Amino acid sequence: MRSKRKLAVTAVIVAVMLTIIVPSAYGVQPENAGTLYSVYLDWLQGKPVGLAQINIQTDKKLTNPRIVVIDLTSQKSEQKYFGSLYNPTVKIERKPMGTYLETEVTNGKTETVEKVRFKPVTLLIIVADEDYWGARTVSFEPNKPMTSLTIEVPLHYEPAKKGEFQIESGETIDHGTLTMEGIKTAIVRSIAGVTVSWVVGRDDAIAYESFSQETWGSPPDENSWESSGIALVTKKDVSGDITVSDGDVRVVTSNVDYKITETRICTYLWCRVIWSLTPDHIRNFHGTPWGHYSGGIPSGMPTEYRDKNDNMNSFNILFDAPSDNGGVYFTTSISVSVCGGIGVQVCFSGSVSTYRKSESGYRPHYNVQINNWGTHSRLYYAYKDSNGRNYYEIYLEWD
Repeated sequence: MRSKRKLAVTAVIVAVMLTIIVPSAYGVQPENAGTLYSVYLDWLQGKPVGLAQINIQTDKKLTNPRIVVIDLTSQKSEQKYFGSLYNPTVKIERKPMGTYLETEVTNGKTETVEKVRFKPVTLLIIVADEDYWGARTVSFEPNKPMTSLTIEVPLHYEPAKKGEFQIESGETIDHGTLTMEGIKTAIVRSIAGVTVSWVVGRDDAIAYESFSQETWGSPPDENSWESSGIALVTKKDVSGDITVSDGDVRVVTSNVDYKITETRICTYLWCRVIWSLTPDHIRNFHGTPWGHYSGGIPSGMPTEYRDKNDNMNSFNILFDAPSDNGGVYFTTSISVSVCGGIGVQVCFSGSVSTYRKSESGYRPHYNVQINNWGTHSRLYYAYKDSNGRNYYEIYLEWD
């Protein structure tokens, strides 16, 4: 009996710590304490869980807003939060996906470090009141048990449907997918005597643009989509390479499935419906001829090289430097309307961008094969982006 009492007291103490003391110590609002306790219970059962602490910023002050956080990582979308907090904390999956090697510079010394790779998480954050709405998609790798995110959500003026509604609620419904074809993803160059392969591994990620729009009582307008951020896509049907040789150049294009979601947000006085298109699955990669390249590295780019005397005719070029969103890489015009959906037809027409964003351990790389040195003794190469190395593009030049 005494041991049972001790166990009960211990449980109460743990509950108090997890709902009052620990949240404050880690900057988690008391309103989010239940999420922290849920994560703790899952952790005790050995489940791969973590937390995402979200700080939402908007350029306008909203009146009694509603915030919705939706986890789009799995096949079925899962609403993680509905309420009025600008800083919600939500439970996420923190699933290990093996290890990878990353180059780090510590005290001036370069070394290769083995790190654990975690499956990227994609969240959709929606903010709305009776006059404005906004949406932002964000992808990240949960390297730490708690990931802190500061998200700027752009707002669009569009008065909500007014009236007297019986219930306050937020609900997200999946409506299948639509496929956007021929999205430009990378450029691969070769020069005389050299074969170059752009290699995409099973878990490597590409960053594509996502979209949202607000409607009421009708499907979304194919021409009225607003850009709503970036999603890292790791799910793909194929893993392989695009190979070029002897001066050929190819542009890599992809067919990408976009997940269609409908989110209904209602208070007692107004309602909104937010539709979203989020890149979810890469179906294939194609290499299309893109002219000829005789070599040459633009001025100002730091170069690296391989010497003939090194007896290394085959080597990899890695994109292993830390890289945040570096902006738009390619923009593809979808001139012919594409449609899809289950239970409703949703269409898109416009431009889609591929972004220069990557996460550690999820980056494509190049393999370079020197077939014929000719009269040369050194092969130079340079990253297009010498800082973030996130263009996935290189230049080559013989000495």
